[in-house]
Amino acid sequence: MMLITCFSGCNVTDKVKDTINEIQNPEPDPGIDEVGYTLPYLRTDSLNPYKCESETNRNIMTLIYDSLFSVNNDFKVESVIANSYILTENTLTVTLKSDVKFSDGSTLSPADVVYSFVLAKGNNYYSAYLKNITDAQVNGIGSVVFTLRDANPYETANLIFPIIKSDSDKDSDSSDSYSAELPSGSGRYFIKDDKSGKALHVNKARLGGYHPKYNIIGLKDITEVSSIPNLFSLGEIDFYTESFSDGIYKRFSGESGTYETTNLTYLGINANTRVLQESKVRRAIALLINRNDLASVSFAGFGVATSTPFNPSFYALDGCTLPPMKFDKNAAVGLLEEAGFDIVSEIGIRYSSSNQGKLELRLLVNKDNSFKLAMARNIQQALAKADIRVVLKELSYSRYIDAVESGAYDLYIGEAKLTNSFDLSVFFSEDGALGYGIDSECATAVKYNSFEESDITMQEFLDTFADDLPFIPLAYRKGLTVRNEKIKTKTSTIISDYFFNINEWTVE
Repeated sequence: MMLITCFSGCNVTDKVKDTINEIQNPEPDPGIDEVGYTLPYLRTDSLNPYKCESETNRNIMTLIYDSLFSVNNDFKVESVIANSYILTENTLTVTLKSDVKFSDGSTLSPADVVYSFVLAKGNNYYSAYLKNITDAQVNGIGSVVFTLRDANPYETANLIFPIIKSDSDKDSDSSDSYSAELPSGSGRYFIKDDKSGKALHVNKARLGGYHPKYNIIGLKDITEVSSIPNLFSLGEIDFYTESFSDGIYKRFSGESGTYETTNLTYLGINANTRVLQESKVRRAIALLINRNDLASVSFAGFGVATSTPFNPSFYALDGCTLPPMKFDKNAAVGLLEEAGFDIVSEIGIRYSSSNQGKLELRLLVNKDNSFKLAMARNIQQALAKADIRVVLKELSYSRYIDAVESGAYDLYIGEAKLTNSFDLSVFFSEDGALGYGIDSECATAVKYNSFEESDITMQEFLDTFADDLPFIPLAYRKGLTVRNEKIKTKTSTIISDYFFNINEWTVE
């Protein structure tokens, strides 16, 4: 376990787990020099971590390239090649482990981290994690200083970008062009072309040595991700993951497990809709929605209900009193009546006796996502129990986006892929990408700024959020891992590494 140095006011944990040292065998076994199992990769996509676009290939990158930190299933950081860090209000200084080697035997330096950071900032996937980090500079011999735009006590969880050797991604004949050659990494394996195609070979130059049961992992080239389940059934691949990001449930066979994600599904609320400006109405809507049912039924079992904007597994919620998720019609109706919506019309629509309007709401949903469509219909039925009429607007994805951006809705089903630090500024800052319908000066936004500065506790922020409810969190999507029965070891996954214990995998 590595001690962390931290200035006062910093809300990080006081220790960080070392994932490299944790997985080393005290009495190294030379391993078996044959293919133990086979993973899929998309041959129509790059295997360069900063050029690949598919989840399939990006997953493999964690085997070839190390990052500064990884993130476990409680969203705590664990050391990979970082030795320690110091977090202040506007800087994050990370000291590297000494003598980390790339697979070609050269030493990994802070300059390589900075080089990789620049590439990550220009990459659509990794830049989302690094939006709060504006700069990185070499600091002396063994550390890197990251400059933060805003204070965030959990920022280290976003330092998961792959570290590559400087300039190893460039064609040796031209510094301006990029070749098909893979950049050098310091990860557990490196890619090598064998007679039968590409394969992953163990990187014994890794810090402390690396000693898996099998020294070679096969790679099966595929042309379409949709073919993976069939190839698995035919025994041509032995392990794969499914994130259900397209909203389509896919049947699977074999041993399975789930993994956590930072994908929050929520009910967006238009603050410009008159009847929704009263927080009691928003809270009543939340009480009418059975979020546990939504998570289990609408997500086909691959979701976990939440009453906060954070994943329920987030360690920072430990010890906090969370808002209730239980369906409570009586409490909801009581809130609606307190808000003045105390009359129900002959056709079953609740309205106000003081001319505040009627509770007839437009709910936008992307009809191309079956999970969200099922969720919207479930919400429509739930709100009808308190005489709130919901009119579904089932639109294609492009029309749905246009409608949300133009404010042509009262409610909408949204999804946010948050960072590992659960940065909520995407909702609450003036330039937040997901601030649709939210007043950037609402009580929750003000409190969130104070929370980021560590001026208030998590509990204080949650209490304000529960009272204000600028949007209603519904569930976090879970992903699926599927392994062939021939792999006898129970596979272990963490947020940033689906192959966390691959060194222990054994086969028949």
